[in-house]
Amino acid sequence: MTSFSIEIVTPTKAMEKGAVSYLRCPGMDGLFGVMQGHANAMVALDIGEIKIESSEGVNYFSTSGGFIDISEEKVLLLLQTIEKSTGIDKERAKESVERAKQRLKTKVSVIDGDRARISLLRALNRLKVIQR
Repeated sequence: MTSFSIEIVTPTKAMEKGAVSYLRCPGMDGLFGVMQGHANAMVALDIGEIKIESSEGVNYFSTSGGFIDISEEKVLLLLQTIEKSTGIDKERAKESVERAKQRLKTKVSVIDGDRARISLLRALNRLKVIQR
């Protein structure tokens, strides 16, 4: 099986994944997959689930968006956040959902409403990914 490497960079950490056979990301226009030999591309990422299949198995991650740079050398994920499904605190995510719902009900401005909506999407995504 052919493989490629991934570098993941967030504002707080950087990590590498080697021997990746498949990567699935949440693009702004929907999910898309990357395999060895993929065409070079730079794509904006949305809030959603990242799936990585490698020699270590299948792992799922929650992200709040960013960018992916696909080149012949490697795949670079520049993300706002990334959390492995097994590391997500379910109770904290549930509390975030409730807090965001309350903020949506009591929004004072359009900006408050937008922030609450995005917080709700992130929290719901974390709850979805934790089910993996």
